[in-house]
Amino acid sequence: MYSDSVFLAQSDTTAGFLCKDFKKLNRIKGRNEKQSVIVTLSSLEKLKKIVRVPRLHRKRIRQSHKSTFIYRGKNALVPQSLGVRVVKDSYHSEFLDFFPYLYSTSANPHKKPFNLEFALKRAEVLVLDKRELSQKPASFVFRVGNSNLRRVR
Repeated sequence: MYSDSVFLAQSDTTAGFLCKDFKKLNRIKGRNEKQSVIVTLSSLEKLKKIVRVPRLHRKRIRQSHKSTFIYRGKNALVPQSLGVRVVKDSYHSEFLDFFPYLYSTSANPHKKPFNLEFALKRAEVLVLDKRELSQKPASFVFRVGNSNLRRVR
């Protein structure tokens, strides 16, 4: 019923849009449809099905919080690099359990600050919990290589 809907939820980092179609999220934000969007997952088991994590970085990725990792090369979803975040926050993780994965982006217009009215108008389904909707710091972003891990943001 809700498989192709755009959800508005408070993620482990900031209020964001979530959807199975990243092009739909890019249209909502007013940016290039082909721009990459972060994939959010609820467990490390789901991560294993999408990308191959280099052995050298497995412990770091397993223990990370509020971090996004960019994996190079082919994967189960797209033919190029893919940014993936495994959510450890219990509220958001419980929501993500209902889906194999969801693309996620902040709930604001492209290159503009968070605006609650904008977010509410564009969301098809509102997901609320006790934290409410607010802008908070974005996740850290790391590029994963076979031998190195480099912080991008």
